[in-house]
Amino acid sequence: MNTTQIGTKATTVRLENATLERLDGMARATGRSRSYLIKDAVDRYLDYEEWFAEQVGKGLDDVRHGRIASPEAVQDTFARFGVDVDKPTD
Repeated sequence: MNTTQIGTKATTVRLENATLERLDGMARATGRSRSYLIKDAVDRYLDYEEWFAEQVGKGLDDVRHGRIASPEAVQDTFARFGVDVDKPTD
């Protein structure tokens, strides 16, 4: 592993043995290094969490500005799909 690449920095993480075994198995199966897989997993996690936080922010902004559906509009939408929201489910 080349830790002197521009824009990279080494870090340490502790993982359970079972997780490391799974990680090493995936590394063998894909022909990738353990470091590559960890970096890829962290990048994917951060991409999703950043997207999710942005979507929550947009939703909260909609609520703050009154851009929400009324209970009646929600009920009408469900009714179009044959769902009676007043009927208890089994």
